[in-house]
Amino acid sequence: MKKLILACLLVSTSNLVSALNLDVQRDIFAKTLSLQEHYQWVDANHELARIPDYPLTYLAEYNYLTAHLNTLNDETILGFIESHKGTAASDDLQRAYLFHLAEQKRWQQFLVAYPKLPNNRTLQCHYLQASIKSGQAQKVWADAKRIWLNSTSLPDACDDVYSFYQDQNILTQADIWQRFHLAYEKNRSGLMRFLMTKMTDKNAALASQLYDLNKKPENLLSSQLFTSRDAASFSFLVPTIKRLARKDFAQAMQAYTHFEKTMPFTFTENVQIKIKLATIIVQQDKSEYLPWLDKQLPSLGNVSLIEQRIRYAIKRDDWDNTAYWLTQLPDEKRHSTSWLYWQARVLENSGDLTQARALYQQVAKKRSYHGFMAAQKLGINFPLNADIVKEEQGSLRYLHKDLTLIEELLFHKLNYQAKRQWNRLLNKQSLGLQQQLGLYAYDRGWAYLSVLASINSKSWDALNIRFPDAKPELFVDAAEKYDLEETYIYAITRRESSFDEHARSPVGASGYMQLMPRTAKETAKKIGLEEYNEVSQLEQGEVNVQLGTAYFDGLLKRYNGNRILATAAYNAGPTRVDQWFRANKENGEQGIAMDSWVESIPYRETRAYVKNILVYNVIYQHILDKPLKFVKDQELLGSY
Repeated sequence: MKKLILACLLVSTSNLVSALNLDVQRDIFAKTLSLQEHYQWVDANHELARIPDYPLTYLAEYNYLTAHLNTLNDETILGFIESHKGTAASDDLQRAYLFHLAEQKRWQQFLVAYPKLPNNRTLQCHYLQASIKSGQAQKVWADAKRIWLNSTSLPDACDDVYSFYQDQNILTQADIWQRFHLAYEKNRSGLMRFLMTKMTDKNAALASQLYDLNKKPENLLSSQLFTSRDAASFSFLVPTIKRLARKDFAQAMQAYTHFEKTMPFTFTENVQIKIKLATIIVQQDKSEYLPWLDKQLPSLGNVSLIEQRIRYAIKRDDWDNTAYWLTQLPDEKRHSTSWLYWQARVLENSGDLTQARALYQQVAKKRSYHGFMAAQKLGINFPLNADIVKEEQGSLRYLHKDLTLIEELLFHKLNYQAKRQWNRLLNKQSLGLQQQLGLYAYDRGWAYLSVLASINSKSWDALNIRFPDAKPELFVDAAEKYDLEETYIYAITRRESSFDEHARSPVGASGYMQLMPRTAKETAKKIGLEEYNEVSQLEQGEVNVQLGTAYFDGLLKRYNGNRILATAAYNAGPTRVDQWFRANKENGEQGIAMDSWVESIPYRETRAYVKNILVYNVIYQHILDKPLKFVKDQELLGSY
């Protein structure tokens, strides 16, 4: 690639390069990127030729190549891909090149450039098309069939592939019917309609009836589709009952009973249906069906359902059923920290304080939510169990080039590229070196990369690299402004983004504290932050932390300073938390204890979130040398 740019310029700057220090090279690189953004390629190449040895030169070369795929020869493109293997730019160029070849229908060159099945679904179908055009249709049919049997729609690039296989009678009606079944189970209406267009008239007519039933499962008992186990449609009965259960539970129970009598289900079919029914009973609080549930649970072999049943009992202060269903857990689960805690709570409730204390002492050895709860009950020190990573002199000397590259990426705020390169670097190292890289990142102030290293190496006890005290000028100052614990703001940020200033969630939450645009806008208006006017600002640390801290402060005020409720609301929204918190009281009951309420939060994600934040807060208290306090008395003694 250097030859390419030099050839374009027909100049040599080797004597100039040695005179350029790092700051000058950085300036030239930044100028090059700016010129490229404005499509001033000749000037950009002229600047780039001045810094052939700068660590990020290859990125600007990548930009040039991707913008000129139509005019460059294959050798140049493949040369860059090969010479920069191990970088994200190499992978990205290869991907862009393959799409380019597919668009031009250069199928033979496609297989030269990538002679195996890619990971990207669209490129997979381009690969299949290239193989078909090269006379290898039978060779790749196994891959094609595996891709076909998918409950989601495939890219348009796949259409010609499967039209070919169907025309050649390789893709059969059985394959189409099998995929229709998958789409039916997942309620993919569009895919079902598409597949009906590929069926014979007879199959399409039956599929149409099933499609209508999928739309209105309440018509199941009056349907003539399931009169015999030998019927072609019989395999759709179980998913139809499961779908009906979500829509009308009573009708689903009636349908299950009817078909079980008229054409008994197999053991596997029975388990599938019963697990669905049992799950809905627990999650939707259908207490009138508890006798049926409790009779079925032991035979289903589903540990998750037993755990849900325990939480159902905990939520209702039903200690007898809590005790019983705890005994039904497998040994490994029953002896886990979380369920040992609840065995202790059962004993405590029954007045057996000696046995309860013995179990609490066992639980209190673990650094976890339940371990900290047990330690607080016993009045003993919290089990931090820290294993601090210490520097091993010279351990990273062979990684100097990689680390310099990442440093330059971060300097130019090319954060996405830096994260990808960091992950590549981690994945090539031993666990010990991953920890050393985490410590290096921590010392350099690369908080997010430090956390990534701790996760990658599963260094759960390495608290110094797992919980960095990043940018106090942001987090501590924001907490002080609203008179909040800085440790708690650190804990929320650590859980939300792991200190990734540019984090984006699938639902649109952004930045350090993962704020949704609407929440950010409303909060900015409340606190008078007039300079906030567009969503992109949520990736500016100072804006994000100010808004996130202000929003959490508002939630605390809403819940009279109760961090448990405010934390749950930060994750699930205050409307849901209001419903969960007031449910018992609206039924005329006194409410339940704090630990019972947390354990019975309906959303698994929110339940884990609250527990994590409380634990992370104690860890940050330790790191910042603050007094260690897990749950405040007014939170612990409150009624929920």
